[in-house]
Amino acid sequence: MLTPNTALAAIVTQSPHAARVLHRHRLDFCCGGGKTLAEACAEAGLDTQALLLEVLQAPGPASPESSWEDRPLTELADYLVERYHKPLAAEFERLIALARKVENVHKDKPTAPRGFASVLVRLRDEVEPHMEKEEQVLFPMIRAGQGQFAQMPIHVMVQDHREVAEALREIRRITGDLVPPAEACTSWINLYKGLEQLEVEFMEHIHLENHVLFPRALA
Repeated sequence: MLTPNTALAAIVTQSPHAARVLHRHRLDFCCGGGKTLAEACAEAGLDTQALLLEVLQAPGPASPESSWEDRPLTELADYLVERYHKPLAAEFERLIALARKVENVHKDKPTAPRGFASVLVRLRDEVEPHMEKEEQVLFPMIRAGQGQFAQMPIHVMVQDHREVAEALREIRRITGDLVPPAEACTSWINLYKGLEQLEVEFMEHIHLENHVLFPRALA
């Protein structure tokens, strides 16, 4: 039963469809998932009861994430690699190319996101080795039933996740909260749409690791 005192991470674990509702209201359920709904709403100036009702009424079609608390950890590790890790390299390249195009074409406009491509390159260069370490070191330990011995690798991964969250906040700052200006061309608009989707998927990805995979592995 979801209440104002339910932690954001627990809300998304119990009701995965709630992730999009919380993201729409800019509530961090991955790295900030320990806060209760009431605490997060108070900080953001939101009506707790109204948001809780929105979460409860959100459509929630069946999805693989709905049973991750009960399914084997090997399945969850495989899902994370297939659903989030593998598509990310191509998406980074697409967004970086779009960012460079927008910067070059609109470099004389004061609203252009200057230096933005380099921020994306830096994020890619941090995330890709992180995923390699998960795939080559941490996930094999978990698949072998040795997750309880993985405290240090998990600690490092969680710290990396905080840095990703900080990079996403930097992207929001540079791009004016991902709101394209009136003069934005199609590429510019598509860039910001892609970045918002990237943010959503990073939050869902990190949530599943921080609040489902890692705690279960350590236990």
